[in-house]
Amino acid sequence: MGFPRGPLRTPAPTRLRVAVFAVGRRVYVACAGDRSARVTLTDAADRPLESLGDGTEVAILAWRPGWSGTTRYHVRATHSGLEGWLPVGNLRSTEATIASSPTAPTPPLVHPTPLRVGESGRRFGQRN
Repeated sequence: MGFPRGPLRTPAPTRLRVAVFAVGRRVYVACAGDRSARVTLTDAADRPLESLGDGTEVAILAWRPGWSGTTRYHVRATHSGLEGWLPVGNLRSTEATIASSPTAPTPPLVHPTPLRVGESGRRFGQRN
């Protein structure tokens, strides 16, 4: 008896993981690169309005769904009151930038301790 022949299943496409933020939540502006970079707020028609610096706290007022990271959020800067739309890629939940690949701390330099000699004069595990 043979195996049925048919079209092979193709693997499911990989999904792009992006953050999801609730309306009313306070989040922070995320700029690619250094902390002196700025991101541009746009109006509903995607025309530039103002710019905000990295780490600026904003409140989410609304959102517009999108595919593959194109979701946009209507935000208001908490200190200046500027309002506009930002892509989800320009928002983060923490004030400080989190490294994408954490590095392990270097282990401390430890010198091996010498083995102790027991009362019998032989080392542990040593036969007579």
